Formats: sequence, structure tokens, C-alpha cells
Amino acid sequence: MRIGRTLVALLVVLVAAACTRMADGTVRPARGLAPRPLTGQTVKQVLLDDSELSKLIGQRFKSKANLPPRFGGRDLLFGLNASPSECAEVEFELHENSYASADIRKIAQESWWTVNGHGMKVISVLESVVALSTAAGADALFANLTQEWNRCNGTTVRSRFPSGGGPTAVISDVRAANSVLAATVNTLAITSGRAVGVRVNCLVEVDVAFFADRIDGTAVDIAHRMMDKVSNLS
Repeated sequence: MRIGRTLVALLVVLVAAACTRMADGTVRPARGLAPRPLTGQTVKQVLLDDSELSKLIGQRFKSKANLPPRFGGRDLLFGLNASPSECAEVEFELHENSYASADIRKIAQESWWTVNGHGMKVISVLESVVALSTAAGADALFANLTQEWNRCNGTTVRSRFPSGGGPTAVISDVRAANSVLAATVNTLAITSGRAVGVRVNCLVEVDVAFFADRIDGTAVDIAHRMMDKVSNLS
């Protein structure tokens, strides 16, 4: 599938570049205490696995060997020459513009691909979680991103890879509700839904690539599910 191969190639380039109580096996904050910031390996648990995505979206997903899960710190961010440069963060997940001076503690990212293309609406899902040092810092960053994304609404972004060439994307339908910022990005022959959510000290990022014109609110739904996991783990 040409679109699938194009999307894989694009993502390969981007990737290269307090007291608690137990209930049903889930760790939650003790009643009356503020949620604890997520740290360390716990951050990985915010990501949805293939089974969770399958139940949410209604189709099966698989991983790809050339796009393995990533876990680390600021080194997982990437930069790409783009014009206007401030709008690249809407198009690309974990773009360094989004987190310029943020106090990042941990980042986890994973990608998933549809098992069967026929009759399916989603090509791929790229999900990330960025844990900052404080919840206040995460809220401030989300507010800043909301302003920046709104300024990019209706903008055409032209990007260039170091080796030459690069996608041209049109950003539209920027909106924010219930602690989730969302947008639609049309790149090449692919339409993607982008979403960024904030919960406790974490920002979650989602990029969902759709077949043809089947775009819907899936990216926002995934972001909310990841945010719920942040709450349960805090």
C-alpha cells in the first residue's frame, strides 16, 4: 500500500531524528491528597497497548520492528526545518518547539499499525507521554501550546528533511475542550488527527492517520483514555 509505505518512511525519519490506596489492583491517590507526579518507568504505563486500542477503535493493530517503543528524556525530541517554524509542533509529535524550556523528566512513545487495511478507518496510531517535574509546569505548557496551535489554524507548513524534500501540511480545525487540544493535519495523501492532553504532570500526544476521508475524533478519544491512566497511576 503506497500510503502505508509513505507513512512508515516518514515516521522512521522522525523517530531516528504521597500515600496511596489499592483498589482492584490500581494504585490511586489516597482520598483528600493531591495526585503524585508520575516518574520513572511508571510513565510507560500511560501508553495504550494494541489490545486497548483495538477495543477503543474497533480494529486490530500491530507494531513494526523498525519503529520500536522509545523511552528516555529530552533526547527523544526532534527538530525539523519548517516554515513557519512555530507551526511544526502541530504537525509533528514530540517536536522540540513544543517543549523548548520545559523541565522534562521522562518521555515514552510507541506506534501501532492496522493489521488489515480493507474497510478500516485508521492506518496508524502514534502515542507519546511527556512527564514534567510538576503539574503546574504541565498546565502552563498546555496553555502555551493552546495559544500557539490557535495561531497556526489555517496555516500551510512546509517541512524539509536534512536529506532533502519533505511534506507540506495544512493545519485546520484547531480546537480545545476538556483539557485536550486537537487539530486536523492534511499531509501528502494522508489526513491525520492530532491531540494533546494534560493531566497531573503529564502531557499526552496522539497522532492518528486515517484512510481517505474517514477522520473522526479518535485522536481525542485516545488522549482522554491516556489521561485517565495518568490519573489512575498518580
